Amino acid sequence: MRLTRASARWLGDLPIALLVGVALSQLVLAQRADLSPWSGGGFGMFSTTDAGSRRHLHVFVLRPGLERELPIPPALEQLARKARVLPSEANLHALALEMAKLPTPDPGSATAVRIELWRTRFDPETLVPSSHILRSPEFSLEDAE
Repeated sequence: MRLTRASARWLGDLPIALLVGVALSQLVLAQRADLSPWSGGGFGMFSTTDAGSRRHLHVFVLRPGLERELPIPPALEQLARKARVLPSEANLHALALEMAKLPTPDPGSATAVRIELWRTRFDPETLVPSSHILRSPEFSLEDAE
């Protein structure tokens, strides 16, 4: 099969178009969905310290009149990493459902799980770190049944 001049030019421009497409999707996800700028192509990695590994999660299992923070077990660390890097509703909900299955010393059934996702920012003048909440959704477990 012989390439025409137009199809050869189109094939030559394809890598550039793909690179621009990845960069634009990464920028949109970082702005709209809190994707870590270090992920999704990594085009923002040199402009921020907001890497997924620098974000931290706190998971609270809620019961009537009680909330308990649970540590994330090693078996769920991959799921937690996904939620830190791209805190989409689906990723956070999947983590909440798995955390709700963990045993606690509290009586009664859990009614909800709240996940708090925090990021660390550094003051540009003093470099003093401070934590800021990115997301704090609460997932009802009654809806999941």
